[in-house]
Amino acid sequence: MVSRRLLLGALASGLAGTPLAALAEGDDHHAPAPRKAAPRPKPAAAPQNSHGAAAAPVRSTVAEYPKPAETHAPEVLIDPNEALGRLKHGNAIFARGGASMALPSWARINELSNGQKPFAIVVGCSDSRVPPELVFDCTLGELFVVRTAGSTVSREGLGSILYAVEHLGAPLVVVLGHTKCGAVGAAVDVATKHAHLHGALFDMALPILPAVIEAGESRPADLQDASIRQNAKNIAERLKTADEAFSSRIAAGRLKVVSAVYSLQTGQVEFMG
Repeated sequence: MVSRRLLLGALASGLAGTPLAALAEGDDHHAPAPRKAAPRPKPAAAPQNSHGAAAAPVRSTVAEYPKPAETHAPEVLIDPNEALGRLKHGNAIFARGGASMALPSWARINELSNGQKPFAIVVGCSDSRVPPELVFDCTLGELFVVRTAGSTVSREGLGSILYAVEHLGAPLVVVLGHTKCGAVGAAVDVATKHAHLHGALFDMALPILPAVIEAGESRPADLQDASIRQNAKNIAERLKTADEAFSSRIAAGRLKVVSAVYSLQTGQVEFMG
């Protein structure tokens, strides 16, 4: 059984001073302190063209460019359950080897240059064997994908999801884990074998450790598999209340957040609700 005491012993050197409550929430404890802005150099004299007139100034930073007029994409007119059904149908096609690999037409590519209306957000693992667009038989413009090893969600990832919900109107979020996930396996090794992960590798495994602890309490035959499932469930549950934009849309039936696991052996996605 993986206990909290064992976890503290395994991570004593790396988590010195880290509150347990914060660890349980999977927060980022290693964010660097903000740097002071460097003084801006004085502008040079305006260059002149061959006629002696002042040449157009060269913009050196993004901030100096005029901002385009803001546009708000209309909300996707699709029910969350219908979006989930589309993903399930697409995965069924993929799993039986009938996925369409046809590239979108140039007309479709040009159409998407004017805006996007993804019908689902997939929070997935960076593993090269689990590309959501292929797994769900989707094409350009249909999925808004956030990927990191272990399917965890950083502050930046949360902002990405919030953008897709608020500004693009995506009605569904799927947290997708997968079997034999190496990031989850590394977290299991840290918790059970006192494995040492250096630098950013430790930061990668840290948010997964609470799921390893919870999964271990039931003494599963396969701790890694149980931790993969628990990790996806935990992330999905936290997302439901991570922002008022999520919770209010869920209460109104306009947003659904679910967890799922992809099988590397069969190509099938198991939705866990």
